[in-house]
Amino acid sequence: MRPSRLASTFLGCFLTTTFLLQWWQRAAYPFELWIILVLLGSIAIVGLVTDETQTMCAYFCAILLGISLSFAAVTRTTHRPSPSTVTWFARGQTVTLLGTIADEPDRRPPAVRYTLDVRSLTQSGSTVPKPVSGRVLVTDPTGWPERSYGDEVTARGQLTLPGTINEFRYDRYLSISGITAVMMRAHIESTGENSGNILFGTLFWLKQHFEERLNQLFPEPHASLAAGLLTGSRRGIPKHLSESFMRSGLTHIVAISGFNITIVISIVLGALFWLPLKWRLVPAAAAIIAFTVFVGASASVVRAAIMGILGLFALTAGRRSDVRLAILWTAFFMLMINPKHLWYDGSFQLSFAAVIGLSELSPLIKPYLSRLPNVLGMREALEATIAAQLSAMPLGILLFGNLSLISPFANILVAPAIPIAMLLCALAGLASYIAFPLGQLLAFAGWVSLQWIILVAESCARIPFAALHFERANIAIIVMYYIAIAFVTIWYQKTIAKRWVAPPGPTAGATPLKGKESP
Repeated sequence: MRPSRLASTFLGCFLTTTFLLQWWQRAAYPFELWIILVLLGSIAIVGLVTDETQTMCAYFCAILLGISLSFAAVTRTTHRPSPSTVTWFARGQTVTLLGTIADEPDRRPPAVRYTLDVRSLTQSGSTVPKPVSGRVLVTDPTGWPERSYGDEVTARGQLTLPGTINEFRYDRYLSISGITAVMMRAHIESTGENSGNILFGTLFWLKQHFEERLNQLFPEPHASLAAGLLTGSRRGIPKHLSESFMRSGLTHIVAISGFNITIVISIVLGALFWLPLKWRLVPAAAAIIAFTVFVGASASVVRAAIMGILGLFALTAGRRSDVRLAILWTAFFMLMINPKHLWYDGSFQLSFAAVIGLSELSPLIKPYLSRLPNVLGMREALEATIAAQLSAMPLGILLFGNLSLISPFANILVAPAIPIAMLLCALAGLASYIAFPLGQLLAFAGWVSLQWIILVAESCARIPFAALHFERANIAIIVMYYIAIAFVTIWYQKTIAKRWVAPPGPTAGATPLKGKESP
């Protein structure tokens, strides 16, 4: 009985059960279900005592434990409306909410969206506040005066439930962050001092002011692109440029995701090729942590950092079984906190698909790219891009209905420019606080790199059939695609991979045998 197989069984059952429970979400499951799980678990534990049944019962215990923890995670995170929750009053009536801004404001001029952690609610025509709990997405249509994370405010407007927008389940998307109601046009007033976490408040403040400094150093759309590369903010990128990034398969470079960070890591590893592999891992991991702290360490950024480190591990680890277990354990802990990531979070799904591709498909691709030059990590970037694209492509089609055929070519063209642009833009912003002319000088050099990225995106997007749009993706075909990828990977590991392993040569200094002693 191998511990790795036992762990894989446990994790596989947990993930499978969690995936299926999206169609049976309950704040409390039937009591009989828990009784059955306890009885079966007791029988399996008794069977562990006997040698003949020990292995079978151990796997049975792993299966039951995975299923039980999945039910527990879904129960804990499923929202149940009650008179003590803000959702109970979300019926289109005008109310006044009192609460604290619980996350970084989403500033998209002229409007600003705030995530409000509500403490009390006052209905129209009443002066007595009712203590309630829950999170509400509040939209200030004027955006002025600006409020910050941690501010205590009141918001007055119509409280409604989030619905579906152009076939997009907005309610499911908001439920990932625990938001259960929305107030579209709110009148907001400050009522008290800032009570937020000092660390996060400082990080959000630094991020906002750094983005403002980028706007002073770069023209548009270069300023928005620089902010997208460094902080993941895409709100200022023009619509036509966003469409060009989508058609050319470059959207990932302006969104902080595991996919993006993984590709950047591969470039960094290639740029530091003269260092031993173990020495390259330390600065790469340190860069991820520093970058995460700089952009605010929000939940999505932390998840992207975890996925990036997993991608780093996948690219450099020797034993693939260790990488697989690391990916599964990461998924387990993240879904225990919030299983809705697996159901409704497209970036979470694409990040894991990309990292799995790096782990499983990179060895298949690597031998065929060995003759390419590795200047500025171009070969490793292309290897990571193709592996991640092959694994994430069907899922992207299912989620967004778009497939970029020009993506590998576009990614290899922009790969050398991305680290240069990020470095120069970051140095320009930091140097401008010391001497603004120095920041402008570095910004000009950074503008050249940004212009190259924009030029590649727009040029590739204009190529006929650069991208294909699918009105409706066939889930069965996508499942068959992933099954085929799995079979190809297994076949490669058992046959082709052995051909790339050099046979062991004679030991250095050994003397060949002669005569009868020769084999």
